Amino acid sequence: MLLRWSAPSVGLVKEWMVEQYLPGVSAVELDEASARLVTAVGELRARGAEIRLIGATFVPEEDSCFCRFEASSSEVVHRACELALLPVARIHAVQSLPRSGQTKEEETCAS
Repeated sequence: MLLRWSAPSVGLVKEWMVEQYLPGVSAVELDEASARLVTAVGELRARGAEIRLIGATFVPEEDSCFCRFEASSSEVVHRACELALLPVARIHAVQSLPRSGQTKEEETCAS
């Protein structure tokens, strides 16, 4: 089955996932890091960069955080993390499913 994908919400962008390893991070430190990342993305957008923070997931058992972005390049995502003083282990181009605009029928993979 072919799926229709909606257009990105920020120009000609891709979705990116950043892997970060944060051993021993506290809840307060996570909140502070999150605030710094939101600020960094805002600063880059104010300078004309195409970037949007979609969200993040912290996995305590793995000391790992996965941040998702829409952005014009992996470089702008890396710059946001640098501005926020956050380590970057890897950056991956990703595709989230289901995408907005899909119908319920399209969300189901039929065999």
